[in-house]
Amino acid sequence: MEQISYKTQTEIVTFQGREIPLENLTPILTPEQEAANRRELEQRLYEVFRKYQQKPTLFFFR
Repeated sequence: MEQISYKTQTEIVTFQGREIPLENLTPILTPEQEAANRRELEQRLYEVFRKYQQKPTLFFFR
């Protein structure tokens, strides 16, 4: 199993008078991993849009 590294972003926000640290972890991926993730996301979005697209209505006039 490969080790995944993460980029950390920390921000302090105030909520109801208290300071709360928020930490965002973003995986550091190789260009190949990013491309594979992008292809998978595009395929899933395509499937969703295809499922919900309007079906053409056919009208027959005599």
